[in-house]
Formats: sequence, structure tokens, C-alpha cells
Amino acid sequence: MKKNNFIGFIVMLSLLFILAACGSDSNDNASGSNDSDENDAGSEEDSEQESEEVDYPTKPIEIVVPWAAGGSSDQTARALAEAISANIDQDVTVTNREGAGGTIATAEVAQTQPDAHTILLDAVGVFTTQPHLKDVQYSIDDFQAITGLTYEPIVLAVNGDSEWDTLDDLIAEKDEGTQISYGHSGAGGLPDLAQAGFFDQAGIEAESIAYEGQNPAVSALLGGHVDTIAAHPGSIMQHVESGDIKILGIFSPERFDELPDVPTFEEKGYPIDMSVWKFLLVSQETPDDVKNKLTEIVEEAMGSDQYQQFLEDANLTPMDLDGDEVVERLQENNEQHGEIIENMGLSAE
Repeated sequence: MKKNNFIGFIVMLSLLFILAACGSDSNDNASGSNDSDENDAGSEEDSEQESEEVDYPTKPIEIVVPWAAGGSSDQTARALAEAISANIDQDVTVTNREGAGGTIATAEVAQTQPDAHTILLDAVGVFTTQPHLKDVQYSIDDFQAITGLTYEPIVLAVNGDSEWDTLDDLIAEKDEGTQISYGHSGAGGLPDLAQAGFFDQAGIEAESIAYEGQNPAVSALLGGHVDTIAAHPGSIMQHVESGDIKILGIFSPERFDELPDVPTFEEKGYPIDMSVWKFLLVSQETPDDVKNKLTEIVEEAMGSDQYQQFLEDANLTPMDLDGDEVVERLQENNEQHGEIIENMGLSAE
């Protein structure tokens, strides 16, 4: 009897183990089924999002350039517009709204808050020097950056008939008491500050003359209306090659590959870095998916053979920065340029 009870106990215990195992398998299977369903649903959702095409652009795109037609910014915008239009079903136009060192157009775009069919091609000084010189109605917080575009050193140039053949010749004027007139593309811009900083450090009397854009400043130099200008190499190389303009120095820490024989101001004891770089901005209100689509369109255009050929012909160096890096670099330059302006006693703050 005891033996039978023991056998019965063993049988019952075995049944309990079997039932427990079945329940565990059932739960595991149910759990696995749920996980699988969730994964399948997630995959379908991701696939749906990936396949969904952003409806942009839906109308012509306008690139606003805050400087006069003919300068390097305008040339870059037009080359980019042509490359973009080749890849989309909309026209791409360029509008020049010059004035006040780029601040007028920048403020207008910032205040109107257009959609991403309006793109602003801007330059570093508009955000890093102008706010220290005057009260401006914009900030980088009004925009989202798309990409960096180009880097251009600034050079100091004189008329081809000038008595100054070298930077040392010009520096020697500090002992002659000569007053020099220098032209530039707008008060407070980097070409203005670069020359002002140099003449101040060199102890040379100089008068600043502002023009509405780089091209008018170049014309003034060619016409003998000013003694020097600061300009981008791409805007004056044709005149350098013809002998109508001479380049004396470059406002960068290192020499420019295209002008290996031109010394830097730093080499002569004047550590002035006023290189210009440019970028594309859109309204802060632009949705992320539209911004991403625009970025793809612009990057494709910038990689095209025709745009790359333009950069080579114009002696422009690509500025390889994504949108976030553009903002970071602007913040860094804003601090650096602000210190220079304050040291020169030009700060409006």
C-alpha cells in the first residue's frame, strides 16, 4: 500500500512538471509572437516612411544674395542655381539685394520667415562682425544652416601702375606720412576690417571708402579712385593676369595655393586672419524633412561636374561643413571677430 502511494505520488509530480513546461512554452510562444508582430509592424512603418516622398520643391526656388551682381557670391549662387535646376522640375533664380554689408537682405529674410523655397546665401561677416558694429535685426537663431559653400582668402591689391610692388613697399609708407584711401565691399565687412586692422597696426594713415559690392570696389581701384582694395582672388584674377592689378599680401595664416608667391601679413608681423567663407541658410520654420530633402538636392548639385568646374575656374575652395558645423563655426568666429573689433575701438556694444 505504501509502495502504491509512493508510485502515485511520483506520477502526480511528473504530471505537474509536464503541465508547467507546456504553460511556459505557451507563454514563450505568445511572447515571441507578440515581439514578432511588433517588429513586423515597426518594419512596415519604417518602410512606409522611407518610401514616402517629401513634396519639395513645389514651386520655383529663389536664392537671395545680399551683395551686388558680379561678385564671387553672386557668381557662386548662379553656378549653384544652374546645377540645382538641372536636377529638379522647378526653376531656380538668383535675386541680389545688396546694402549695408549684407545685413539688409539677411534681416529681410529673417523677418519674413519664408519657406524653404527661399534660400539665403550668406557670408561669415554678416553674423560675426556686423552684430558688433551695429544693431542688426537678425541672428543665426532665425535660420537653419544647410551646408558650407566656399572658402576664400582676402588679398590686398593695388593698381597695376602703383609705385608699390611689394608689401614691404606699402609698409614703408608709415615713415612718409602718406594718407592712403582703401576701398571695400561694405562698411564693417571683412575686407574693410582686414585693411583697417593692417593700416592701424602698421601706423599708416588711411581713409575707408565703402562701395555697394566687391565689383564696384574693383572698378574703383582700376579707375584710380582708391589706392588699395581687399578682395577675393577669384574676383580680380583676370585683372592680375592682364597686369592691371597687383596683389601684395594675403589676410590668412597660410599662403594660398593659387598664389604661392604672395606673402601673408602674418609673415610680415601682422597676424590678421580675415578669410571669408560662405554658406546656405533657410528659415528656422523649415520642417526637418524638407530641410533634409533640400540638403540632398544641394549636395547633389555641388557634386556635379559643372559646379566643380566653376569652383576651379573661379579659384574657389569648397568649404566642407554640414549645417550643424556651420552654426558652430559661426559661433566661434563671432567671438574671435568681436575681440578684433573691440581692440580696434569699433565696437558698438
